[in-house]
Amino acid sequence: MISRYFTPERLEWQWRQIVEAARTHGAGRSRGDASPAPASPPDTVLPCRAGASLAQSRDVGRAATSAVEAAESQAMSARDLRMASPGDREETRAVVVELQELLSRCPAGALGAEGSAVVLAAVAALAQALITDRDERAALRLIRAAFPHLEFLGRRHPAVLEVRRVRAEALSELGLYRRAEKLLRRLSEDEERVFGSGDPRTALLLLWTLVGSGRSQEAEGGFRSLEARLAQPRGTVTPMLWHLRCRYSWLLGQQGWVNESVRGYDDVIIDRSHELGADHADALDARHSKGKMLVLAEEGAQAVTLLQALADDRARVQGDRHPDTLETLKYLHLARVQMEPRDDRVLHHAINDLVQILRIQDERHGPVHPLSRDTTAWLHGLFRLQERARSRGHIPDLGRLPNTGEGQSRTIPLSRRSGTSPDARPAPEQVVR
Repeated sequence: MISRYFTPERLEWQWRQIVEAARTHGAGRSRGDASPAPASPPDTVLPCRAGASLAQSRDVGRAATSAVEAAESQAMSARDLRMASPGDREETRAVVVELQELLSRCPAGALGAEGSAVVLAAVAALAQALITDRDERAALRLIRAAFPHLEFLGRRHPAVLEVRRVRAEALSELGLYRRAEKLLRRLSEDEERVFGSGDPRTALLLLWTLVGSGRSQEAEGGFRSLEARLAQPRGTVTPMLWHLRCRYSWLLGQQGWVNESVRGYDDVIIDRSHELGADHADALDARHSKGKMLVLAEEGAQAVTLLQALADDRARVQGDRHPDTLETLKYLHLARVQMEPRDDRVLHHAINDLVQILRIQDERHGPVHPLSRDTTAWLHGLFRLQERARSRGHIPDLGRLPNTGEGQSRTIPLSRRSGTSPDARPAPEQVVR
C-alpha cells in the first residue's frame, strides 16, 4: 500500500505543485507585499527548495515502505527469545533497532491506516518478546518510537490497545506499579467501550500490579473472579488460565499458604510440561516460581533439589549466562544457605556467585532494574548472616528480605563485588531505605 502511494509519478506531481505554489507566492509578493523580494531569482532558488522537499518525501516513502516490510516479516517469524539461540536473539534485536529507526523517520500518517496497524501489531509482538526476555527498557524505547502512529490511529484502535497493554506490562515488570495501574485501568475502560468487555490479559496484568504493590487482599478476589471467567467447559485449560494460576499460586505463597501454593504450581508444571514440553520456557518458569516461593517461605530444604535440577535444565536449554538461568542459580544458592546458615564455605560460595550475577545484571539491565535490586538485597542479607555466623551470634532469617527501592543506594564494597578470599571479613551492611 505504501509503495503504491509514494510512486515516482506522485512525487513528481507533488514537486511541480510545490514549485508552482512557490512561484505564485513570489509573484504576489512583488505586486502587493511591502517586504523585500528574495535576493535570488525564484527560478534558481525555489527549485532547490522543492528538490529538498522531494528528497524528503522520497526518504519518508522509502522509510515507510521498509517499516511495513520489516513489520510483515517479523509477524511471519515471531520467536520466543527465551528459547532462541544467541544468533536468533541478535537478529531479533537488529530488527527492533531497524524498525525503531525507520519509525523515527516516518511522521504520523505516513504509513496510512492499514500500514500503521501492521506496524503497531509488530511493535506489540516485538516489545512483548523483549519483556519476556527481561529487556523491558528496550521494549519501551521501541514503543516510544511508535507514539506518533498510535496517536494517528487513535487510542481505541485494536492495534493501539495491544501496544498500550504491552507498555503497561513493561512498566509493571520494572516495578513502576502505580503508573502501570493507571494505564491499565484506562485501557480496561477503552476495551469495554470497543469490545463490550475488558480483555482478560489486561485484567490479569492489573491484578499483578496490585500484588506487586502489596495489595494482596484486593487482588485475591480478583484472581478468583477472573479464574471463573476463564474456566472452560469440559475442563479445558488454556495457556491464559495456566498463567493466571501460576500468578495466583505466587499470591498464595506470599500470604503464607505454602502447601496450597505448591499444589497450584505442581498442577501448572504438569499441564505445561505435558502440552508444551518439559523444556519449554513457560514450564521452566513455573518450576522457578515454585522454587523461589519456597525460598521466600524459608523452605530451603524443599527448594534445593527442585532448583538444582532446574538450574541444570536452564543452562542446557537457555545457556549458563541467560538471565533466567542466573536467577535460578541465585535462588539455589539462597536455598543452600537456608539449609546450612552457619557453614562458612556455603556462605562464601553463595556471596561470590551472587556478586558475579550482580555484575552481569548491572551490565545488562542497569543497577535499578528489579533483578539487580533483588540481588543487591539478598547480598546485604548474606553479608549480615556471614557476620553473625562468624561471631556466633543469632542467625537472622534469610527469607522475605525487603525489596530495595528504585532510589535506594547500595553499599556493597568494591572488594565484595570483585570477589573475596574466604578469610576476608566484611563490615556489617545495612539496607538503606
